[in-house]
Amino acid sequence: MHLNRIDLGTLCTVRETGESGTLKKIYFYPTKFEIEFSSGDIQHFSSKDLEFDGIVQNNATLQSPTIPKNGQGDAWTSWEPFRGESVVKHHFSTSKEIMWKMLTSLEMLNAWFFGVQRALPILDIERYVHRYSFTHFNLAPGAFFKTRPKTIAPYFKCQIMTVEKESEFGFTFRTSPLFQEYVHFTIEETEQGVWVTFKRSSQGFFSFLTQFNWPGKSQIFQKLDSIVPKIEFKLNDDETGNDNSGANQFGGFASRQDYIDYGINMGLEGNMDFVNAIPEKPIRGMAKAGIIKAKRSGITPPKPDKPSGGAAPSSGGGMAALSSEELVAFLVNKGLDGDMDTVNAHTDKVTRGKAKSMIVKIKRGTIDRPTMPEIPEDSSPGEDVNETEDQMIERLIAKGLDGDMDEINGLENRVMRGKIKSAIVKAKRAAK
Repeated sequence: MHLNRIDLGTLCTVRETGESGTLKKIYFYPTKFEIEFSSGDIQHFSSKDLEFDGIVQNNATLQSPTIPKNGQGDAWTSWEPFRGESVVKHHFSTSKEIMWKMLTSLEMLNAWFFGVQRALPILDIERYVHRYSFTHFNLAPGAFFKTRPKTIAPYFKCQIMTVEKESEFGFTFRTSPLFQEYVHFTIEETEQGVWVTFKRSSQGFFSFLTQFNWPGKSQIFQKLDSIVPKIEFKLNDDETGNDNSGANQFGGFASRQDYIDYGINMGLEGNMDFVNAIPEKPIRGMAKAGIIKAKRSGITPPKPDKPSGGAAPSSGGGMAALSSEELVAFLVNKGLDGDMDTVNAHTDKVTRGKAKSMIVKIKRGTIDRPTMPEIPEDSSPGEDVNETEDQMIERLIAKGLDGDMDEINGLENRVMRGKIKSAIVKAKRAAK
């Protein structure tokens, strides 16, 4: 409350009693108000005890950030007779898929889980070396593995109890023959990462022993956070005032998974330019990882339909034919020539930001000005609306025999693209 907004003689009401009075004096450090009541009684109150006529007193509220500092959330432990329980929450700047992989990688349990020296699977398998590897371990309820604590104690058997992919994971756990704990992880996805809740509970006469070493047990997620791969999440802002931001969020596709699946298919078809041109770093990384996984397993995800006006690069001429680096160079030269309207009007926020950053660096003299790229004509030879499919195939086969494969690789129709490439190979063999 601003004291200079209160004049002497202002009517006020005591909140506790509802009695009205008049302000006579204001004392500072600490702030006190001298109030004279109709009975002639004089008392002193603080601003919290009074309501002044004509002055709105807003209650102060603590606005805590959605993501706490260093990602550390709630952490507490409790014990009552024959029952112990503790909870630790932490926010990770990563994806749900990566977090699930880290939590279920039992061979890495000793790297972050407090008190674990080593974890090994329990497998009925012939090869001796496979008994010390989780490669053939089936992560399912009822499966057994063993852990050795960082003491002189031997290995203790643990059993997986809960497995719900990318959501929940739980198992029994021992560090002593006197008690057993149940460990449970819960993953909740947010816009800027995932919240992971770690709950461990125990029952029995010796359950009070689980309360020992709580400072170390409450820090396990700090250790895990140091080894989990991070993802930079970009929040949506209203700086550009673009109403089409929702439609362009995933390159025009209905969901992020469709965008990733389309990038995987384009990469498997040899069009890595599309994958490298994806502006969102997490989606681009997932697409590249999916390409590697598809090549190893031979399983290709279904290719979603390309949306009209999407973010896929066009094979025509004009500005659409420029690569991402050439487009940035074009905008930089426009901006240095004084045409910032062209830079500000560009719809791609990532490209626009790169161009503005490069303009500043060039003006400071830290980098050289890039060359102005040549913009090809916005008309492709032979791309007539009346061109039939057979005519297009004949024209593209002729271009392929001349060594120009760009338009062929840019075709969306996989069947037609395969026919053209097969015809080119046959024609080259027949010419030998």
